[in-house]
Amino acid sequence: MLNSRVATAESVSSEPSDVELIKRISLGSEEAMRQFHDRHRNYIYTVAMRVCGQEADAEAILVTVLWQIWKKPDQWNPDRGSLRTFLLLLTRSRARDLMRSETKRRKNRQEAEDELSRRIVSRESDLSPLEHAATQGQSEVLSEAFARLPVEIRESLDLAYYGGMTHVQIASELDLPLGTVKTRIRRGLNRLKSWLSVSAQKGEDQ
Repeated sequence: MLNSRVATAESVSSEPSDVELIKRISLGSEEAMRQFHDRHRNYIYTVAMRVCGQEADAEAILVTVLWQIWKKPDQWNPDRGSLRTFLLLLTRSRARDLMRSETKRRKNRQEAEDELSRRIVSRESDLSPLEHAATQGQSEVLSEAFARLPVEIRESLDLAYYGGMTHVQIASELDLPLGTVKTRIRRGLNRLKSWLSVSAQKGEDQ
């Protein structure tokens, strides 16, 4: 029994310190990186979850932080604070970067959808329901209608309105005849106009 306790104590004391792990990682030790992962994974993940609140985002942040440790282990200076403090600041920074990136992506998507609505309106001046949808910023309705389009039509519209590509560029990108691209975009716009018109009419009736 005594021997077992001694062996356990020796095992615990033989575990490398954070300083030693970082030194080994800087020398390219994959085993040290695995030990670092096992020791600090839960802490990094917990901090990430507190900032972003999403499991998928927290996992992405965890991978980012661990990758940064692997590539630049010497960024941590023991003289300036503990490793946990360093990981806390690093994880918060990466989590906030991700949140800013996601916010920007959603904003760009929103602006693109609103722009698509305005372009549809400008092409067909007699579609007052569409104009109503655009001026009211009903991008959610547009998104739902867009999702109902066939994949090949969505692809062409995506490249035209979200990608800013011309019909000729789209034809080259998709390796399709120019006429096919024009037909798909025209059909897609007509279907969107029809669905938006019905949606706007329902809104007026309520």
